[in-house]
Amino acid sequence: MHKTIGIFIAGCLFSQALSAQKAFQIRGDLQDTAYNGQKVTLGYYEGTSKVYKAAIIKDGKFVIDGNIADPALASLSTSTTAAARKVNPWVTGESCAFFMEGGEITLTGKTLAQAVVKSPGGSQQDYLALKKQLKSFEDRQTKNFDEILKSAIARDTANVRKLNALKDGIKQQIDSVEVAYLTTHTASHVTLELIRQRVNAITLTKEKEKMQAWYKSLAAPLKATAIGRQLSEQISTAFKLGPGNPSLDFTLNDTLGNPVTLSKYQGKYVLLDFWASWCMPCRAENPAVKKAYARFKDKGFEVIGVSLERPGDRKSWVDAIQKDGLPWIQTSPLTVEERDHVTKMYGITSIPMNFLIDPKGKIIATYLRGDELMKKLEEIL
Repeated sequence: MHKTIGIFIAGCLFSQALSAQKAFQIRGDLQDTAYNGQKVTLGYYEGTSKVYKAAIIKDGKFVIDGNIADPALASLSTSTTAAARKVNPWVTGESCAFFMEGGEITLTGKTLAQAVVKSPGGSQQDYLALKKQLKSFEDRQTKNFDEILKSAIARDTANVRKLNALKDGIKQQIDSVEVAYLTTHTASHVTLELIRQRVNAITLTKEKEKMQAWYKSLAAPLKATAIGRQLSEQISTAFKLGPGNPSLDFTLNDTLGNPVTLSKYQGKYVLLDFWASWCMPCRAENPAVKKAYARFKDKGFEVIGVSLERPGDRKSWVDAIQKDGLPWIQTSPLTVEERDHVTKMYGITSIPMNFLIDPKGKIIATYLRGDELMKKLEEIL
């Protein structure tokens, strides 16, 4: 391509990207002056990246400006007031959620949690319609959460078990309402968000056909958004990396800076284990992996850990390995580029996540949690 033409096309594409951005301004007005001096934080997805902006509440008011390309679910959060903590000391923060897609957004009320939000655009109206359907269930969920905390503080374990069972039932009811919505409102950005929330390591392992069906039902403009394209790639990768498919090769450095290449371990059963020092569910899984490793390491079983640390944070990684006593091979992509490459390659949306690979390099199982790993190794070894 001629250099001048290439620059012209790039410039046009850049201009289109800029024109796709819409300016927004959030204007908050809280009647409770106890919030004065507190920070309020806005969080939302700009494409596939989470963006945070903050402002200080002064005389009950705050203003947050920014730009956004596609309609997105946003959340404003702040700390509860001292007076509120006297009533519910176990609740230290409050928030409100809404959809925004540019323009002026107003938020008025006594507290942040009680505020009425007016946000222009059809997505907010869709969101309000869904929230109306969910209100009775979410009110029960909030009450249930408070009762669980009170019972836990009182050490009433029998009531905690009872309330947890009730919590699961309420959660299922909420899920049913949301699924009914997303299957009947296939052109709404609210549906896109509901699907995004549901695409994770568990669903891409056990329910990828359902995720694919939901994605295929989306209207074309939603599929063309950054989140729509990301979902397509994640679901496609889940099918490519399901049992029966070949593993994908990569090379990462171990704790001493030596390169470790996955394919060099063909001939063994390998558990490719994605985790991180900051991930508490991952650390909770380590004892189960250690138990399986101790039993089968001399029978052709190996573990290769891939720790998704914050860029450059070698110390936290090594400290976690030592503290948890992990004796197997450990690697980590300590640069943003390496991390993005390996997580995209294996479609990692959340951790812990793992892949069990046979001696020929073929994936035979994914997302083995707790005793599932031991049972699978007993079956094949």
